[in-house]
Amino acid sequence: MTRCSVMLLAAVPLALSCTVNGFEVSGSTTLPARDTAPATLSAYELPPGMIKNTSKGNPTQLHGILGIPKGPGPHPVVVVLHGSHPTCAWPGRTDAVARDAVRDPWPLVCGRPGAEYDPGKYGPDYVRHNAGLSYFVEALSRKGFAAVSIDVKSAEAWYTGEPSPVKGYTQLIDTHLKLLADLNEGTGHGLNLEGAEGRIDTSRVGLVGHSRAGGYVLNSTAGKRPGLFATVAVEPAEEVDKAPHTVPVLNLRGACDEDTGPNAGLDTIKALAKSGTTDVVADVRLPATGHAMLNTNLSSVNAKGGVGDCSAAQVAKPAEARDQAAQLTASFMAQALRKATTYTLPALAGPPPAGRNLSERGPSLRFKASSPQSYADPRRIPTTTSEERLLPPVPKGLKVAKGGEPEA
Repeated sequence: MTRCSVMLLAAVPLALSCTVNGFEVSGSTTLPARDTAPATLSAYELPPGMIKNTSKGNPTQLHGILGIPKGPGPHPVVVVLHGSHPTCAWPGRTDAVARDAVRDPWPLVCGRPGAEYDPGKYGPDYVRHNAGLSYFVEALSRKGFAAVSIDVKSAEAWYTGEPSPVKGYTQLIDTHLKLLADLNEGTGHGLNLEGAEGRIDTSRVGLVGHSRAGGYVLNSTAGKRPGLFATVAVEPAEEVDKAPHTVPVLNLRGACDEDTGPNAGLDTIKALAKSGTTDVVADVRLPATGHAMLNTNLSSVNAKGGVGDCSAAQVAKPAEARDQAAQLTASFMAQALRKATTYTLPALAGPPPAGRNLSERGPSLRFKASSPQSYADPRRIPTTTSEERLLPPVPKGLKVAKGGEPEA
């Protein structure tokens, strides 16, 4: 149920106050100035290598999308993590993967490039799901963060045995943070990334995770990361290991989520609020939003235009849903960093987001109208490549379960 009232006050812009499903939503026709675009938005590639999240070790790609904002810095870091999605695809033939997805060949894990289509086998295209969250990087950079979306697919994959996802995510985050720390010190590792030296502060770290990675950023290992200042879980796949966080936490859940459901993460953050370890445990429900639509590499709606239990008429345009999620995430991170006494989060036109702080003793949460923002096409982000290694090389002759699933 939605109830709205409009107030016109002397010398005050038109204000809007609504109650949506029991949550307060407020806005204004006076929109904030658009945030400045990041100074640089770059994709980087380093040689693949091994991490130790299985008994044999696990091969992994070392891909990232990095955004560095304007201004001298040093800028705190936010690491963005994608979920566990299809690893390999046949060009234009995999329903779950978008036709314009960002892909690379990686024959070690996927099929042979140029192979004849066989629906019973894994395709040749390794899908770079971190690029599908580049819009989060851009939104965060506009708020003053050095943001990076990293490839974490191997953390969930059965390439060389049963993986330890928490260990895998943690090692990959550590590796990319080491890279950023080196870039800040002037060690470029062969990458052509301008504007990094002296402008990245890896002592302050925020974590954003979608889907399975959302479950990771809510678990105890992530919550204990040194320098952590805030966490955002986006439609998380909840884990048994509950969050012990002492920093502000935001849970974003989609009302039309076809994968983790419209109450994704809710049990975990309710328990966190009850524990009292942090005063900011924000829960925000995104209307008309599905799960796959928040990663541009995935097919966002079904054949009829619907998502989950929502018909086409009930589903937001994917680009608008992504913009809303990105702006909420970036705004929350910025306010958490400065320890805001009241959180004012952006609400785009259309069905408004609804939410509140589940901690009764913490700051209140309200919404303010915001203008839409545009984002770079992830396929057109300039890429810099290096042959320098940060991880041990993949051993010759390593037996890999193609596609990331256990061998029969």
